[in-house]
Amino acid sequence: MKARTDIHRRLTRNGRPSAKRIPALALVLFAAFAPRPTFAEEVNRLFSFEPDKWYSLDDAKEGPVTLHRIQVALQRGRFTKSTLFRPGNSDYLASIEIKLEYSNSATKDWKAKFNLALLDENGQEIDGYNGKDDLNEQESHNMVTIKLSTLKYALERARKLRVVIVSEP
Repeated sequence: MKARTDIHRRLTRNGRPSAKRIPALALVLFAAFAPRPTFAEEVNRLFSFEPDKWYSLDDAKEGPVTLHRIQVALQRGRFTKSTLFRPGNSDYLASIEIKLEYSNSATKDWKAKFNLALLDENGQEIDGYNGKDDLNEQESHNMVTIKLSTLKYALERARKLRVVIVSEP
């Protein structure tokens, strides 16, 4: 109990906070409740869609991460995601790869949150992808590849590609 009384006596004078302690107390409260800086910014682009074409993201910078370009490529070959997960029933499916080229100068991995959509001529979403992937630390022009299955119909009808990417620690 004596230690508690000593602390109280040092922090107050006659039951009121000591004038010497007010700036320190204000600084502690400000630091505790001040908004934290955030690096998460949104890259939001709309492109005319062509499969296998690379789309420049204009080296969009988000903190230590630079997003260079993105591609939606048709995955070809005998063993694709569509044929593996729906064997004998992949006549209406197409396998695609979303490739993002990035650089990350940070000393730790960052996350990229994707919201991609194929749009028809009226701007209606036909198909898309929402997900996230790691952007490895201290990489220059590295590639993230995401493999998906979609309907051939979606690729035939798609006129636009909407790309929204948020990178954050």
